[in-house]
Amino acid sequence: MKKIICLLLIGTLFSCSQENPSIQSEIATLKEKLAATEKIVATNKTAETAFIHTVYFWFKDGVTDEQKEDFKKNGLAALAKAPTIHNVFYGPPAGTPREVVDNSYDFAWICHFKDAAAQDAYQVEPIHLKFIEDYKDLWERVQVYDNLVER
Repeated sequence: MKKIICLLLIGTLFSCSQENPSIQSEIATLKEKLAATEKIVATNKTAETAFIHTVYFWFKDGVTDEQKEDFKKNGLAALAKAPTIHNVFYGPPAGTPREVVDNSYDFAWICHFKDAAAQDAYQVEPIHLKFIEDYKDLWERVQVYDNLVER
């Protein structure tokens, strides 16, 4: 009886380990669909971001840590909600110690727009104008770089 049970278990294990052609075909089809979807997503990402607006802020001497925190948490966070912005990143310099890296600014603001027209609309949006009005007294210098995305 033990030999029969062992043979049945070995038979079951052997049959489970064999590849099922229908499952293998389904896996191959799913891999093809995944590759096609990844290609579409990559293409759409390129098409969705055609204009990058980068702003560097240098604060005046005497700006407190509390003011800097307010600038980040309330000012930039509110500005990030502007409806024409496709994607946004902001933060302090990374402090990378290379000669070609400028770490002298206090905050960077990087916005991605779908096109130049969306960036033009952003310039006159109430959220953007309020941000300037509320925080312009904090900075001594603002440097803007705008570029078109070419891939």
